[in-house]
Amino acid sequence: MTRPLVDACTSVLAVELGGRLVARLLTNLAGQDVTVVEGDFTTVPLPDDTFDLAVCATAFHWLNAGAAVRRLARLVRPGGGLAVWWTVFGDPDRSPPWRTELDAVYRRWLPGQGRGPVGVPAPLRVAERTAELQAGNWFGPVQVEMIRWEHQLTPHGARGLWGTFPNVRELSTDQREAFLDGVAEVVARQPGATAIDNYVTALYTAPRRNHDALPGSS
Repeated sequence: MTRPLVDACTSVLAVELGGRLVARLLTNLAGQDVTVVEGDFTTVPLPDDTFDLAVCATAFHWLNAGAAVRRLARLVRPGGGLAVWWTVFGDPDRSPPWRTELDAVYRRWLPGQGRGPVGVPAPLRVAERTAELQAGNWFGPVQVEMIRWEHQLTPHGARGLWGTFPNVRELSTDQREAFLDGVAEVVARQPGATAIDNYVTALYTAPRRNHDALPGSS
């Protein structure tokens, strides 16, 4: 959660599963009108028919989509909205040459997880993501925007970014450090010891339809 998002809202209620991230949110957003609830979004007690906007950034894939949409439909007022987005770190349509060098690092430490014929990344499968959000006819129509942008990486910055990826964090300590060293070395070999990487943020938005009854109500 970022300050611009918080600043754009009158008040914010955030749900976070992990205690460490709860503490970080409370520290980073101290003084803001933000309430942080620790727990599982699908079961934590929340007030129905209360919120004007629900947002989920690069996290919706961790939830059961059907259960999550149904829960969101109870929470968001009719006429409110839903915004879900993911950032794909490595736009498959604009892959720079230096990522070919990165493939060798993946083949050594994370075989089968680098670039290759693995299909379209899940956030970019528009028909599938749209169907998930429109399930139950509570939200829609879904609008989709692909925001393509670029980021300049330094060896230190690349090491820090890749170090946040779940598949990298699951490596043993020695393997993780070796992998991140390899990523940093690839960037360091580029002109000026910097590399431009292309990203794409897939943003899905939808209004809450004006149904009379909440899902699950009698």
